[in-house]
Amino acid sequence: MDINPETVTPLSLSGNIDLTLRVSPLTQRLSETMSNSSDSCDLPLNTDTLGLTYIYSLAFSLGLPCNLLSLWGLYQLGRSGGGGCQLVYILNLLLSDLLQLLTLPLWILYLQGAHRWPYGRPACEFVGYVFYVNVYASVVFLCIIALDRCLAIVHPLSSRGIRTVRVAAVLGVAVWTLTFLFCLGGLLPSVFDAERLLCLEQYPVSLRYAHFKIATVVMGFLLPCGILGYTSARIGVTLQHSPSVSDQGRHKITGILVVITFIFIVVFGPYHLVGGYRFISLLLIDNPCELERSIFLCYRLCYGLTSLNTLLDPLFYIFLCHDARLELRRSLTPCLGQGRTAPKQQRLCHLVGRACMLLAEIGNGVPFT
Repeated sequence: MDINPETVTPLSLSGNIDLTLRVSPLTQRLSETMSNSSDSCDLPLNTDTLGLTYIYSLAFSLGLPCNLLSLWGLYQLGRSGGGGCQLVYILNLLLSDLLQLLTLPLWILYLQGAHRWPYGRPACEFVGYVFYVNVYASVVFLCIIALDRCLAIVHPLSSRGIRTVRVAAVLGVAVWTLTFLFCLGGLLPSVFDAERLLCLEQYPVSLRYAHFKIATVVMGFLLPCGILGYTSARIGVTLQHSPSVSDQGRHKITGILVVITFIFIVVFGPYHLVGGYRFISLLLIDNPCELERSIFLCYRLCYGLTSLNTLLDPLFYIFLCHDARLELRRSLTPCLGQGRTAPKQQRLCHLVGRACMLLAEIGNGVPFT
C-alpha cells in the first residue's frame, strides 16, 4: 500500500472512541530498511582485496617499527624526568596505534580469504572492538594533545594547574572507558555475520548501526576538525603577537599545526564523509542493496585509509618533539659509533641507528615541546 503523504489507520478503543495513528513516509521507509536488513546484498566483495592488502601491509610494515621506536624515545624521555602531561597523552596515542596495528595481519588474512572470517565470533568481536576503539581513541588523544599545546602557548600560567601528570592519567582512563562503551553500544549487534562469516561488515546495515555510524561522523571527525582548526588558529594568533618567538620558529610551529590538521582531514575525511553519505542515504532510500553495490569499493578503500594514521602519529608527535629526539639520539649513540668493520649484529644496530637519526632530523630545530 502506498502512503502519500501519510496513512491514517483507525484504532477502535470503544464503541464511541476512535484513535488514529499517523505514519509518515520517513517512518515507513525506516521500517522497511530495518526489515530488509536481515536480507543479504550480493556485493563484489573481492574488489577491495588488492587495495586494502597493500594499505594494511604498508601501515603494518612501517607503522610498527616507527611506533616502537617512538615508544623507546618516550621511555628514555620519561627516565630522564621530562615530558610532563604531554608524555602521558602521547603514550596513550602510541598505545592506541600499536593495538590497531596488531589487528592488521588478521584483516589481511580475512581479505585474502574472500571476506570469510575463520576464527569464530569471539575473535571477530574482540578484534573488531580493538580496531574501532583504537581508531577513535587515537582521534580523541590527537585532539587532547592539540588542546594541551594550545593551553601551553595561549595560557601558559593559568593552565599549569590542569596540565599535570595526574590530570593527564585520569583523563586517559576516562577516554579509554568512554570510547570503549561508545563503540560497544554501536557495534554489539553488528560485528559478526555467522551465515556469511563476515566480520565488521553488514550489507545492508541495521538501523542501529547506521545511527551509530552517523554519530561517529559528528563525534569522530567533524568535532575533532573543529578542535584542531580552533587550536591551530589560537596558537597562530598568539605566536603572531609574541615577541619572544622568532619569525623562523613561528613559521615552523604554524606550519606543523597546519600540516597536522591537513593530514587528519586527508586520512579520516574520506572515510567519514563517504560513510556519512552512505548511512544517511540508507535511512532514506527504498533499495539499500543498490546503494551498497555502487559505493562498496570507494567506502572500503576510504575505510582502509584510516590505518595510515598509525604512520603519521609517531612522525608528527615524536620526531618533531625536541626532547624526544634528544633522548632518542642519546640512546642510539652506541649504535651510531659502530663502523663497517663491526660484526653483523653491530652493523645492523648501526644501520637502524642511522635510519632513526634520519627520521629524527626531519623535525630538527622545531621548538614544539
